Amino acid sequence: MELTNLAKSLVAFRTEVPPGDEEECAKFVRDVIADMKIEGTEVTLDKFEHRRANVVARMGPQEPGLLLGGHLDVVPAGDESAWSHPPFDASLSDGKLFGRGAADMKAGLAAMLKAIEAAAKNKKLKRGLLFVGTAGEEMGFEGLKSVLDQRLVGEGSAIFGVLGEPTGLRPVRAHRGGATFTVTFRGSSGHASKPELGVNAIEECARFVDGLAAWSSGVAATTDPDLGATIATPTVVRGGTKSNVIPGSCELTVDSRWIPEHGSAFVKRGLESVADSLRRKDRTFAAEVEMLYETPALKLPRDHPAVVLAESASGAASETAAYGTEAALYTKHGVPSVVLGPGSIKQAHMVDEYVRLSEVQRALSIYVKMIESVCLA
Repeated sequence: MELTNLAKSLVAFRTEVPPGDEEECAKFVRDVIADMKIEGTEVTLDKFEHRRANVVARMGPQEPGLLLGGHLDVVPAGDESAWSHPPFDASLSDGKLFGRGAADMKAGLAAMLKAIEAAAKNKKLKRGLLFVGTAGEEMGFEGLKSVLDQRLVGEGSAIFGVLGEPTGLRPVRAHRGGATFTVTFRGSSGHASKPELGVNAIEECARFVDGLAAWSSGVAATTDPDLGATIATPTVVRGGTKSNVIPGSCELTVDSRWIPEHGSAFVKRGLESVADSLRRKDRTFAAEVEMLYETPALKLPRDHPAVVLAESASGAASETAAYGTEAALYTKHGVPSVVLGPGSIKQAHMVDEYVRLSEVQRALSIYVKMIESVCLA
């Protein structure tokens, strides 16, 4: 299948998370790889939940070589009527592929698959080549955690890894870690005409958000020379039942991005300190902090061989990113990884998401160079 058509086929799968429905896309990728008939290919479909699966392919000898990977899931398209091009029609216009996941990151996956075919088919690989397509990256790396837990990708199973997230084809060698928290506020409901008789949980949440801003301002004084400061951002509020009822409960979601010096436990203690401060001022204040999931930070030095390889293949200097990726978890698992793919992160999660086809073609060439350098040289 030609590169553009392969990218279109991947975008057409509705792999939105939530709810998570990646199994059919994983089966499609499995079949694409199997049809390449590359020597020594073993493809595993890792079905870890209902209608949810990862795909792991091993090609060539057992000696560790290169890992190419990325995620099959996408964030929800939202109001589809707001899109100029329907999000799962995989429309082509003006040299661009439009659709949810076009940039983040199905075009990158398509380029990787075609690079594997171009570089490895009918070739004698000297080192192993791994491809991993995961589910649930947008929800705390659910799929990759299943892959690693089951040792479908063992520690040190590749010399280097590259993740095809959208970087504008510039290698990313470092990014902050992340963690998502919920803060649950307990009040006392009552009639809205007598607010003094209840405890408004939404107002408690508002006080917490003010305190969180003050805490974040203080934390910003500590910075990493590459990654900046730790941040914690309130992103979702759920509370209330009816316009004339004092809300007895409220839930706040906080997204945090932390530098290696801090970590997710540091952020959790910070959120708890904000709640404790409010509780000391008002004994009726009740809030509980829970961490839903966390992702590690990535930090490879500029002279790391994986970074040098990525810079050489792409012709671009490495840089850092604000977002998190699976590269950090692979690196923590003994496969030092960089991020390098077509498209812009500015397109990720946006209405009318797109990727330029010329960039996808260039990505294919870069991945071919990396495969040849590690697995054929």
